[in-house]
Amino acid sequence: MATGTGRPWWAPPPYSTPESPSASPFPSPPSSFTAEPPAEFLCPISGSLMADPVIVPPGQTFERASIQACAALAFSPPAVAADLAASVSSSSPLVLVPNVALRTAILNWCDRLGLPHPAPLSPDTAHDIVRRLMPREDHQSSTNSPSPRPQAAAASSVRVRRQQSVDGFVQQRGEALEEEIMAVFGPEGGATLAVQASAMALLRQATRENREVRRQLCTPRLLAALRPMLLSPDAGVQANAAAAVVNLSLEPENKSRIVRSGAVSPLVDVLRGGHNPEARDHAAGAIYSLAVEDENRAAIGVLGAIPPLLELFAGGGGSGAGGSAVGYRARREAGMALYHVSLSGMNRSKLARAPGAVRTLLAAAEARDRNNEADAAALRRLAVMVLANLAGCADGRAALMDGGAVAAVARLMRGGAAAPGSAEEEYCISALYGMSRGSMRFRGLARAAGVEAALQPVADSGGGVGRDMARRTLRAMRGEDDEAPGAVAAGMLGRQWDDGSVVSEGLLSIRRPPHRSNYGAGTAGSNTTQF
Repeated sequence: MATGTGRPWWAPPPYSTPESPSASPFPSPPSSFTAEPPAEFLCPISGSLMADPVIVPPGQTFERASIQACAALAFSPPAVAADLAASVSSSSPLVLVPNVALRTAILNWCDRLGLPHPAPLSPDTAHDIVRRLMPREDHQSSTNSPSPRPQAAAASSVRVRRQQSVDGFVQQRGEALEEEIMAVFGPEGGATLAVQASAMALLRQATRENREVRRQLCTPRLLAALRPMLLSPDAGVQANAAAAVVNLSLEPENKSRIVRSGAVSPLVDVLRGGHNPEARDHAAGAIYSLAVEDENRAAIGVLGAIPPLLELFAGGGGSGAGGSAVGYRARREAGMALYHVSLSGMNRSKLARAPGAVRTLLAAAEARDRNNEADAAALRRLAVMVLANLAGCADGRAALMDGGAVAAVARLMRGGAAAPGSAEEEYCISALYGMSRGSMRFRGLARAAGVEAALQPVADSGGGVGRDMARRTLRAMRGEDDEAPGAVAAGMLGRQWDDGSVVSEGLLSIRRPPHRSNYGAGTAGSNTTQF
């Protein structure tokens, strides 16, 4: 991975800057200049700079024409992983996903060095390259047979050997990449923004593609080097650093390491800033991913993540200059982060005391969007999930009743936003049940809001935890429930809240949204599946 010149392998070799003040920002290099592209820019099959890179499951990237030629000739080169080899040699069509992020990085690298953009390989050229890689007998059979197939036993042996080779390569790649990054951010320092940008873009790419690389790169010294990049004045460096943290956090064993490294504080600062929307969105995703781990939640709350997450969930763009409104994806990430953070009893009180918290949650719970009702419904569900958590502590119950939550939740149930039998309804019942615990004030508010009309159909239903909570809430409204909070049989309702009241274990896990998929290496808006 090293170049042998004392510079990182992704950094361009130095060249003489033209003396003319009117020269292009990407001047042509001298005739003696030799560009050495990063290994990730080269097709593993043709060895040439990729013009049309595509991702093939399970995540490898090739030049489109090269992998198509392999499929056409039913040949699996050594660079192809074992599980991909089966796809290449099968009759089913390959699924090719354009790697837009890598293509952009290649073009930017060419522009920075004044090099021409690579041209796509023609099908004939790609076939010639693949034929030269094939053993003689395979080459001959490919010209005579449209669909050759190796023997099963031989193919299995080849796949085992190839997988062993791939595993060894991945380990070496992770170790080498860490060393190269530390060479940039080592004691001598002095890395320019351009070098930092290249390093962060490639770190983001590397952590996106391979789980083993993510495990190997999550080391204390690399995380320490990554922290200042989260606060970089360069928008691209900051966004790629935040996305790399998200990717690293996808591995369960990495989550606690990242929090212990001190990365949460700069992530919170990115959330507060608001001047870099892409970095802000990635920071919210990172905090959500880290908060999935129980032991991280208290630390995330202590480090001040709750107020900026609330602002983001409300649709605000941050307090910094140039703050911009946010879309559904960023609000969803912030909402999921709030939900997981508020599973901690300590954080429920912090959330209850946060200015405007209840107002923000109720506004989201009752919001409608005629243009995109599906997104609005997903945000409503997140809001009532957090409301149900907030009702699990005395401070939260007081804040909810002060903020009009009793009437708002009743409206959700009576108006159909929380449909009968839905997850939203069950979380609404949980919130009402929590607010009813040991509170004389709840009785008057519930009667005025028509809670009985909302809960009675549930209480009369066939069964389930929701019915039991609805019945107990109705008894509390009528003054019939004289049992102390927390006295409900554990077998009926599950585990206790932090203050002695009880929340259903079933309700805590009802239809939780699926865990996030990893971030890609590329442009803004990269918080969906891989890209």
